Order: sequence, then C-alpha cells, then structure tokens
Amino acid sequence: MWRGLALLLALLPGLARAEGAPTVRIGAQTLIGVREPNGTASFRGIAYARPPVGPLRWRPPEPLPADGATGTVDAARFAPVCPQGEGNTRWYRRVAAAMGADAAVVPGIERISEDCLYLNVWTPQPAQARPLPVLVWIHGGSNENGYAYEPNYRGDVLAREGVVVVSVAYRLGLLGFFAHPALGADAGGRQGLQDQIAALRWVRAHIAAFGGDPARVTLVGESAGGIDIAVLATMPGAEKLFARAVIESGYLAPDGVTTQAEAEAFARGLFDPAITAESLRALPWQALVALQDEKLRGRFHTPVAPWPRRSRVPLLIGSNADEYRMYLPADEPGLKAALADELTGLPAAKAKLVLALIDRRGGSLTDRVEAVSSGKAFHCPAARMAAATSASGKPVFAYRFKRVRPGGHGLGAYHGAEIPYVFGTADAWLPAAPQDEALNRQMQQYWLNFARTGDPNGPGLPRWPRFQGNPEVLNFGATTAAGKIPTITLCKLLAR
Repeated sequence: MWRGLALLLALLPGLARAEGAPTVRIGAQTLIGVREPNGTASFRGIAYARPPVGPLRWRPPEPLPADGATGTVDAARFAPVCPQGEGNTRWYRRVAAAMGADAAVVPGIERISEDCLYLNVWTPQPAQARPLPVLVWIHGGSNENGYAYEPNYRGDVLAREGVVVVSVAYRLGLLGFFAHPALGADAGGRQGLQDQIAALRWVRAHIAAFGGDPARVTLVGESAGGIDIAVLATMPGAEKLFARAVIESGYLAPDGVTTQAEAEAFARGLFDPAITAESLRALPWQALVALQDEKLRGRFHTPVAPWPRRSRVPLLIGSNADEYRMYLPADEPGLKAALADELTGLPAAKAKLVLALIDRRGGSLTDRVEAVSSGKAFHCPAARMAAATSASGKPVFAYRFKRVRPGGHGLGAYHGAEIPYVFGTADAWLPAAPQDEALNRQMQQYWLNFARTGDPNGPGLPRWPRFQGNPEVLNFGATTAAGKIPTITLCKLLAR
C-alpha cells in the first residue's frame, strides 16, 4: 500500500501541471505544453523528422510516419542540442566578460544528442478565431554551433504580441554539412539545409493547430541562420514554404561556399580515401565534433545560382556596425596582417584606394581594420543582396544596427547584438539603459509588422523607406532614423 501511495505522490506534480497546461491536437497525438509566466503557451521538443542516427546519419531528413505516436505527448521539455563543441558557450562568455560580468554566468550545454531534429512553438493561445502570422527562427553559430532555445531565442515575449514563434534545430558541422563520395548522392553536404526545409514543411502542415497561419510564415535568422535563409530565399521552389524573409547579420557571399566537387574533395582530405559509408556512420559523434572544430570553419556548398543572389520573397535585411570587432587580433602586427589578408585578391590600385579611404575616416588601427572586415563580410554582401532583390521588384527594407550597450564600448555594436532587442529577451548580465527598453519595443514592432503585412512601418514608428532608387537604410542607434548607406563607397571598392 505504501509503495502505491508513494508512486501516486510522485506523479501528482506532473498530473497537476498537465491539468492546467495548454494542449494541442495533432493527428492522433495530444501535445501537453507549458503555460509561460506572461500567459503565452509553449510546446517544446516537438519532433519534425525521424532521428538522423545509425543508417540515417547524413541522409536527408525522413518524415515521421503518418501513423506515428498516439495518445498524449509531454511537450514541456526542450530536446537535446545537436552535436557541437564549446564554441557557443565560449562566445557568450566572451561577451559577458566584455560587459563586466563573470563568465560563469553562462552555463555550458547540458544535453547533446544526434537525435536532435526537434522544434519549439510559442503561441498566445492554440485556439485562435483568426490565424496569426508565424515567425520561424533559424539560429546562428557558423553552422557548427548554437541551438534553438538559447535564452535569447525564447519566443514568449513576441508571442504575447500576437504571433506564433517557431525555433528550429538542425544538424550542424560535419553531421549537417558534409559531402563524402562514399556516402553516395543522398549525402550532398547540405543536410542542415534539408532539415530546415523539413521543419518548414512541418510548419505548413501543422502550425494551424497552434493558431498560426501557414500562408503568413516569415523566416528569421541571424549569422549562419541568416546565410541559410539567404540560400532558401534564392532556391527555386523553397519560397513556397514561406512568405517573407528576415536576414540579420547574414549574407550570401562566395567565401566558404563551395561547389559539390570542392566539398567532396575537402571531405576526402579528412579521412582515409578508402573509408566506407558504414565506417563513417559508425564513428562516434564526439570524434566528428573534434575534427570539425579543427578543420571545418564554416565551409558548405549550395545548389543555387551564381552571384549576385536575390531573394524570391519580400526581404528585411541588415547588419551591425561593428560585426567583426570582437574577432580581430588585439596586437598591432596581428591587425596589420588581418588587413593585408582582407585586401588579398584586390587589384593594387583598388587596395590603395581602400587604404586611403579608411585613413581619411580616421580612428584607431582597430577601427580601420574593422571597417574593412565588417564591410567585406557583412555590410557589402547584404547591400548587394538588397539591391538585387529590389531590382527584381520585391519589397526590401534594410537596416544598420549601431546601438552600443552601456559598458560595451570594447565590443561596439557587435555581431549578434541586435538579437535581444528583437526577441525582448536580454540576459540579466547585459547592461541596459531606458533607451534600450525603448529600442526593444521599437524593433519588435518593426519585425512584427513585417511579419503581418510585409511592411515594417506602423503608427508611432519612424518611417522606414523601401530600399530602391537612391537607397537608404534605417539606422538603429542613439536615435532611429533613415540615412544613406554608410559604406557605399567602400563596398564599390571591395567589389571584385
């Protein structure tokens, strides 16, 4: 009797949670989610494809069986993170330390598994009289690191404003962007992109059950997530899965993007040329992660057309003022070497003009190298994609994020700095002023308006002009105002 009573008492907390928890019906399943503190509902760790393990490693994601799980499914816990090293944790700790916080405020990743093809949904309420627009978030991390539910990516704040938010996990590194001839045609080196497409198909099929409108899906991504969206937004047919795209500090540029032949040659160089598919699939994921940390460096290839690229859907795109600053060497010889590397491949006359331009702008050597590095890697590719998309007749809205948080002057407006403003989810260790709270609300409204209508403008917001003719960008800084592209001359010089 006592054992039975003890078992009942152990189950009571879960039963109590389930009784007041939000639920969603998908086929024969009932998902039991979580009521967030702000009243929104979240459903976590929802599978969108079969686990890519064993013989399915490196294969395109396989759909879940139509006659899959039945009954109730606990959707209260996030799924394990896709295999990766410690790059994500190190990045956050570096930012925390630069902001004056102890690096220990950023914990390490607790659970990692190859069985990681899951997504998360936040919604105001699953049952809606009118379907709501949907934001699908693709996280960054060089396609090697990161995960779908990092604290800055939680969707409850945005969901409270009347949208459904979905965050997607996808295969990373050598498990997600690896093409080896031994694996055959199915393993084309873009498994991570195929995962994202599979997740979008799941959204199209099921998001209505969460109150979302499958016809109003906006893809949003930052860094590598933005690069992936740039690829998807230029792929014929892929645009049928979403209506709009937001690319934050991502781009579609040749560096690191390889052909199929180059990707296979790179893969052959990592292993014994005679290795078999069975041997590759038998390798522990830890060994692959160790290898990718040493060798991969963000290389992947895509099936889309030559430059310049243009989005096939309306586009909101931008970058941050100091994208590359945190990645630059601290010493003068290192900075000079970095600048020389950035100018490699330019005709000598153009390289001289670039040096003259950044010298006229003044500032420290770090400032000058940062201008070239950020321009080449982020600002200029984004401007080219904006121009090409606008020329095709699609609406484009471009921005430059310039806000520097109190105490963050060593980083400037660093890579990823805009994310907490968009999600409204700043970490407790990030210093903030009243201006930051106002900018939070402003940027969220712009992004939400774009998701609702394709136009970010709305009542009470500074006007955001379309990128066309004599193009302007919206600057988010001490104030929010439109202005000419600040790097247009530099971009012309850096174009090869």
